[in-house]
Amino acid sequence: MEEKEKDKLEFRSLENIEVRESEDEAKELVLEGYIAKFDSATELWTGYFEKIDRSAFDDTLKDGHNIFLLYSHDYSKPLASTRNETLKLSVDKAGLKFEAKVNSKLSYASDVHELVKSGEVRGCSFGFRVLQHSVEYDRENDTVMRTLKKIDLREGTITAIPAYEDTVVQARAKQFREEFNNKDEEVRALTQDLDELELLYLEKEFGGNING
Repeated sequence: MEEKEKDKLEFRSLENIEVRESEDEAKELVLEGYIAKFDSATELWTGYFEKIDRSAFDDTLKDGHNIFLLYSHDYSKPLASTRNETLKLSVDKAGLKFEAKVNSKLSYASDVHELVKSGEVRGCSFGFRVLQHSVEYDRENDTVMRTLKKIDLREGTITAIPAYEDTVVQARAKQFREEFNNKDEEVRALTQDLDELELLYLEKEFGGNING
């Protein structure tokens, strides 16, 4: 089942980012790592899995809108942006990679750099809107797999607590299960009706002696 949508902002997180310091005269602080990984199914909630398609970011990186790298989703603490070319985003086989040149004169930016360098801050998150996705329900295991097909990327963020805390997704997991369960009930009811019709037909044809 494939759907198109554009509603509330969602957030996902990823642990393990790297940090290095550039060697140029400006001594810029550079953060780099992955904002998202492809084709890696993550269990957001019990029985609800999600993965990102390899082409999910293609359109959003081409349309030219400004994307910020923030600290802890705080727009009052920008670290870099695509508009001023301090944030570079690129797609490779593994996922969506970022490289951010951070202004060392900003006190909070230096703090973030040191926190990442020391390992106190290890995660990266991103805020986005889903434009297109597909959903598959595994009836045997009672699990849902959501694949993000097209994403409108709004921000990346360096975060101390990388976690999946999106209540919108949790609500959708329940909704998808209910929808598929309802469809199962409809199929079972239809199958029962067909069985009853077949039985009536056989009784009519063979005068009730349907066992030979």
